[in-house]
Amino acid sequence: MPSVQMDGLDQLLASWDTLQRDFPAMKRELLEALSKEMLSRVQGKIPGTGTVRGWQERYIGSKNGYVAVRPKAKTYKTTPGGKKYAVGYVTNAIEGGHKHRRPSQQKRDGYKYRARINVPAVPGLHFYASVRSQLSGLGTEQLRALVTEVAAKLEGGG
Repeated sequence: MPSVQMDGLDQLLASWDTLQRDFPAMKRELLEALSKEMLSRVQGKIPGTGTVRGWQERYIGSKNGYVAVRPKAKTYKTTPGGKKYAVGYVTNAIEGGHKHRRPSQQKRDGYKYRARINVPAVPGLHFYASVRSQLSGLGTEQLRALVTEVAAKLEGGG
């Protein structure tokens, strides 16, 4: 009666089980590295004193499906007048630009007040968009290293 030896199959199944257990941590590590690089690039594009840079944070999806850099959640900036704005609102206004409120023409001390605002809108800085356009090559080397590690684990060397 013919028989088939399946010694390699048991080793492959054991390697597969190890890979399934270890892969989420490997993927998370890759995403952590990519998110740190993204945060560094976004913060490097934001000019100023560092306030808006400090409002940015890394975010990794709950199922390790994506990474993002975005303004901190539930963080607010209060104006000297007491008005409260979410830092995301302020960051988005800087990113995409915003219109000015037209100053009213008031008389002050007998002469007509002339506002220093000479443009109808402030142009956006587009720091998120510029980093997004640079991301095409970001992570390619890390991804290749992850693929090599996965292949090594499947071969039983990991």
